[in-house]
Amino acid sequence: MVSGEENAVPVLLVEDNPGDARLVEILLEEARVTGFEVVRAERLLEALELLERRAFDVVLLDLTLPDSSGLETVDRMRAAVPQIPLVVLSGRDDEETALRAIKVGAEDYLVKGQGDGDLIARSIRYAIERKRAEQRMAYLAQYDHLTGLANRALFQDRLEQALARAGRSSGRVALMFVDLDRFKVINDTFGHMGGDELLREVAARIRGRLRESDTVARLGGDEFAIILENLAEAHDAAQVARDLLEIISEPVSVGGHEVSMTASIGIAVHPPSGLEDILMDADTAMYRAKERGRNHYEFYTEEMNVRAFERLTLENGLRQAQRRGEFLLHYQPQVDLRTGYVVGVEALLRWQHPQMGLVPPGRFIPLLEETGMISDVGRWVIEAACRQAKVWSEQGLPALRVAVNLSARQFGRHQDLPGLVAGALAKTGLEPALLELEVTESLLMEDIEATSRLLRELKHHVEGVRVSIDDFGTGYSSLYYLKSLPIDVLKIDRSFVRDVPVDPDDAAITAAVIGLAHNLRLEVVAEGVETAEQLSFLRERDCDLAQGYHLSAPLPAEEVVRLLEGGAALLTG
Repeated sequence: MVSGEENAVPVLLVEDNPGDARLVEILLEEARVTGFEVVRAERLLEALELLERRAFDVVLLDLTLPDSSGLETVDRMRAAVPQIPLVVLSGRDDEETALRAIKVGAEDYLVKGQGDGDLIARSIRYAIERKRAEQRMAYLAQYDHLTGLANRALFQDRLEQALARAGRSSGRVALMFVDLDRFKVINDTFGHMGGDELLREVAARIRGRLRESDTVARLGGDEFAIILENLAEAHDAAQVARDLLEIISEPVSVGGHEVSMTASIGIAVHPPSGLEDILMDADTAMYRAKERGRNHYEFYTEEMNVRAFERLTLENGLRQAQRRGEFLLHYQPQVDLRTGYVVGVEALLRWQHPQMGLVPPGRFIPLLEETGMISDVGRWVIEAACRQAKVWSEQGLPALRVAVNLSARQFGRHQDLPGLVAGALAKTGLEPALLELEVTESLLMEDIEATSRLLRELKHHVEGVRVSIDDFGTGYSSLYYLKSLPIDVLKIDRSFVRDVPVDPDDAAITAAVIGLAHNLRLEVVAEGVETAEQLSFLRERDCDLAQGYHLSAPLPAEEVVRLLEGGAALLTG
């Protein structure tokens, strides 16, 4: 029977009694809620064949059929089509049977001859909605709502199954952990909506590269996991990793801005790893890829366990370091190349570990950034540097500008950088003109418009504070942006300064940057000066300031005092 409506709900009625079947059809025709297309099957086997050939939204199932009876009928139907709502029709008004039918998988239970068409229609609608709700709950329990990928629970189950299959067939399984590099910066800059937009795009790209038999899951945040089964060789996973690095690095449009993203990938292969080992091994390999400079993949090796333990030890120590007062600042003098006198210092973070001693910055600063602890530590650095500069001023020493490096997280959308700087100056009483904030060129160019707005807001709220571009020449700054940005200083990266006496290209670049800075009325500072030849080159090109080990190593605050109290110029001639 067809209702005549285009959007009629297709109903499969499994009923061998012609009279009972006709009654159901008549009642549905007379119901106030119309829109049903009823197709009848007299036997369970016939119904199952129909369900293979076409789609139905609901099944009305009689419990007494020629080829099946009782709750076995529900069991067989539910096993064959677990996704289709099921309403039981029975001639028995038996509450126990009804409850058992619901328990084994029926959505509702109706007694023949009781109720009208409206009741049957409501039961059908209810069964459909209940099944949809069940399926939605099951989906949410297994899939990530943001990306549609498998979630952690489903991933764990799939991994167990994959390892079991590999054990039976002596096959290989590769587990890959994919972690987006510097995702927190993008999330802070564009907000959670922008971050979600990027995650959805990356998820789609990963899924598009894999086979149907592979599993990709989002474990949380910006971390993804991939299960590759039936690998001929362990290094087949390397090609997948290379492809993923390439497609992830293609620019993504976030909030109308093009954003470049990279990833770090760790790979562990079974055998020899078991379930717990393969998870830890892939995670360890992923962190090793990040340590190599990001946008890399790494296979797990045994020696990584040692590095993983060291990293865990460092991370645990860092979480206690600020509370225990283990951080301190050293200050590298900046020398005026015309007068030879120290006119400023760069504040450099140091960590005095109670057992390991002075930990090199390269070992702990990247970890501060990855864990997000850099925000709190960076706030402390600004205030501590301002306080020290004020102390020097009160001691009657020549006024020194103090330069502080800003982290990427301090430029985040939810960070009040102007308020942070103004608060530190007010708390310590330091003149704003004696504070210089250093921004790396690469950070500046990640989102030039947002960075420009933030710097202008900073200059507006904290009048007199200076801004410098650090590591200049290593990025891709446009001269137009350089002209329009509210900056005061360019710092030439040490990689150019190092070879100016012997490399004509580096010499030409360094001379050009000095001339460019002066034409834009900017001060220029050369970093990493380590030889007399480098210094001579810079003085001949009228570079304003220089810093480096040839002039002075970074010093504790008390040694800076002794240096300045001597009163002599560091340079002569």
